[in-house]
Amino acid sequence: MTARALGGRYRLEQKIGEGGMAEVYRATDMLLDRTVAVKMLRTQYAEDEEFVRRFRQEAQAAARLSHPNIVNVYDVGVEDGQQYIVMEYVDGPTLKDVIVERAPLRVEEVIRISRQICSALQHAHELHVVHRDIKPHNILLTKTGQVKVADFGIARAATGQTITHRQATTVLGSVHYFSPEQARGGPTDAKSDIYSLGIVMYEMLTGKLPFEGESPVTVALKHLRDPFVEPRQLNKEIPQSVENIVLRCLAKEPESRYPDMAAVMADLDRALERPNVPKYTPSGGVDDRTIVVPAMGDRLSEALKSAGTEGDSEEDGGRAKPPMARWKRVSLITGIVILSVVALGLGGYAAIDIVTKLLTVPNVELPSVVGKPVASAVATLEAAGFSRQQIQEKFEPNLKAASGIVYQQSPAGNTQVKKTRDITLYVSQGAPKVAVPDVTNEPLDQAKQALVSAGFSANNIVVQTETSDSVPSGDVISSDPSPGTQVPITAKITLTVSQQQYVTVPKLVGLTLQQAEAAIQAAGLTLGTVTPSDLVNQNPLVSYVYPYIQGDRVPAGSTINLYVVPNPASVAPSNETGNSTGNATTGSNNASQGDNAGNGTNAVGNTVGGANNSTQPTAGAVPQPPQPPAGGPPGHQKRKGH
Repeated sequence: MTARALGGRYRLEQKIGEGGMAEVYRATDMLLDRTVAVKMLRTQYAEDEEFVRRFRQEAQAAARLSHPNIVNVYDVGVEDGQQYIVMEYVDGPTLKDVIVERAPLRVEEVIRISRQICSALQHAHELHVVHRDIKPHNILLTKTGQVKVADFGIARAATGQTITHRQATTVLGSVHYFSPEQARGGPTDAKSDIYSLGIVMYEMLTGKLPFEGESPVTVALKHLRDPFVEPRQLNKEIPQSVENIVLRCLAKEPESRYPDMAAVMADLDRALERPNVPKYTPSGGVDDRTIVVPAMGDRLSEALKSAGTEGDSEEDGGRAKPPMARWKRVSLITGIVILSVVALGLGGYAAIDIVTKLLTVPNVELPSVVGKPVASAVATLEAAGFSRQQIQEKFEPNLKAASGIVYQQSPAGNTQVKKTRDITLYVSQGAPKVAVPDVTNEPLDQAKQALVSAGFSANNIVVQTETSDSVPSGDVISSDPSPGTQVPITAKITLTVSQQQYVTVPKLVGLTLQQAEAAIQAAGLTLGTVTPSDLVNQNPLVSYVYPYIQGDRVPAGSTINLYVVPNPASVAPSNETGNSTGNATTGSNNASQGDNAGNGTNAVGNTVGGANNSTQPTAGAVPQPPQPPAGGPPGHQKRKGH
């Protein structure tokens, strides 16, 4: 077997355990190079289609569980008709090994182990996975003392089988931890795991099991009808607070047990803080740890005597009970006794079966009321036969359900429950409320992060902009709702963010410096550098602008730099200029002169003449500036047509 590799991946190395239904091997996952545990079902289950179907279904459900106190399920497969599960390998003993070696365990250790088991099962129950086979054999302990609950997959599948002679050896290891409802073959839920946990705690605290017998059937019947020796009678070191937890877990009827594992954990957490508490009794003062069947002979006389004299007791203020009340009580007890006599006449298990059925509360269908308004949900449950006193309402914030809507019920709807079962409705109060944090004057990104950290959804943050002279661009001006307001975390939050006003760069090329400066100011911009600076006092003409160009949309207040050239209108005329001016006036240019400088002067003269004939210089008439430094002024952009 050690040379075998399942699925070409898991190399079996050594058998490390076995039970009635499976064998467990230490193996190596050759793909991921890690040690795993492989549990292989025995071959006799391979032909049971229902078993195989439920086994795979529940093993896959267990694989969805992710909790530090649950053995991880990595893979499920079948090879040569043999089902197997690949699990996390835990290098440590089972809780059963520890109990056998040194029980009774210290109370502190029992609480620590029990709390981790509760945490694991609470996680599973929240995902609608019920273990159904909680026992010390399925609880592993690491070398650091961490609890690992195993065998979720097999447990659910195994409960599809009934206790029969053929399977007696298979269920022997589990029947000591069965709940009464499992023993009678009825429906089971998370309350069954609570009962089994109570037996595990009982065994850790005392080193003994509460019920033992010669056969699985005998033990199962004891779960149904027999009392047990209370833990403190076997171990005086057990605080009453801890015994109370065990007593409540081991209630015969599920509705008398804890509502869920979270409630068990809460009592475990405070057990050592308040050890000397009153002894636990079920609500109503009736101890349902056993179903009492009146015996014959002396007990019959005592029952009749009690029924006939109870009304005259001085303990009730000396007031005699009405005759009808006494008659009803006598009739009730007499009826039970007669039925018991008839049942016992049948002998043995038949008698127990009949009496148990007579004294067992019937199951009824619990309708689903999730999604209904609370008033409608209560009416639906009352119509189904549940009294108003059985229906409890818990109002809690909920993100998904509107206020006043039932978002969860316990037990779950569309299931069979005891007719006397209490029903808890979880009613939404709407989304939880939080205070809007103050994000004014913060950058938008930081403001959004603060809102998300407070619990608001990023999708519900709306941003609008507004110009502001006092708040830097991109910072938050205000929020709606205002800071400190308590609102649901699903509320929409509107942030008003500062945005600088944008303006258009006007036409500047061809204007005088004075004209350009006025245009820049009028546009809401700022005049920056004028180059070359020695022309500033000569009212030069603008040759080009940078870093923006005409028509650009820029933030108000942006800086505009200018490059200027001499303004011919500001230059004193020379003889040559006068001649040129005269020539320009008559429309005649001295174009035939070969002197380049003269031609240039004539050009200036022509320009001046043009200026004289026009109210504003044109871009085409601006003299070309000297060559700027390599690369141009900072931000310089060449423009065509200017």
